[in-house]
Amino acid sequence: MNGQALAPSYGEILQLDDLLGSARVHDEDVDSVLFLATHQSCEIFFAVMLRHLEAARTALDADDGPLAARRIAPLPRIVATLTGQFDGLATLSPAAFDAIRTELGSASGFQSAQFREVEYLCGLRDARFVNTVGFTEQDRARLRARLEERSVEGAYRDFAERCPDPAAVERVRGALIDFDEALAVWRARHAVLAERFLGGATGTAGSDGASYLWLAARRRVFPTAWAASS
Repeated sequence: MNGQALAPSYGEILQLDDLLGSARVHDEDVDSVLFLATHQSCEIFFAVMLRHLEAARTALDADDGPLAARRIAPLPRIVATLTGQFDGLATLSPAAFDAIRTELGSASGFQSAQFREVEYLCGLRDARFVNTVGFTEQDRARLRARLEERSVEGAYRDFAERCPDPAAVERVRGALIDFDEALAVWRARHAVLAERFLGGATGTAGSDGASYLWLAARRRVFPTAWAASS
């Protein structure tokens, strides 16, 4: 090889052996594979969202509106990808969904600590979620830290107050609203899926199912940005 080291392969760069080894794609039940792998992919994207939100907050605190808008811009597309995954779950039969739900027991997507981190980092801070049953002490420590740190909403509000360039403020505001709107659509699609399989029944882990999701869809994580449009 002329003394030159081989460049890492595609699989090595993506660490596919480790990733697919831990992914829930080897279960015997194919319906469970679809359900569990979908949720695992959501958690990967939540981690990506957290990195972008942190970078956007840093940019806003540095008065770099263009960079903040650029870091926020992919988030609505990521959420749209997650919304599209519900179309795959909707192909499950009611019997398959019931079987998966029984297998889950008390486990629920309500227990996604990373998604609560996304909400907290944005600025939607309901401290009651820290005590969600199923969270580990490590989960709770991360959520408490998010409650104490600066939110993207706060960073945007301060940036908008001191920035002398209205166009720069409007660009960031539009990016935040696009992301917030995508989250509302994601929650609404989730609510429709819950109604499809649960009707008015309770959701996993005893949650209120579709009714909770419909209420959640009305939340706005960036109220300052929405208020500025009125």
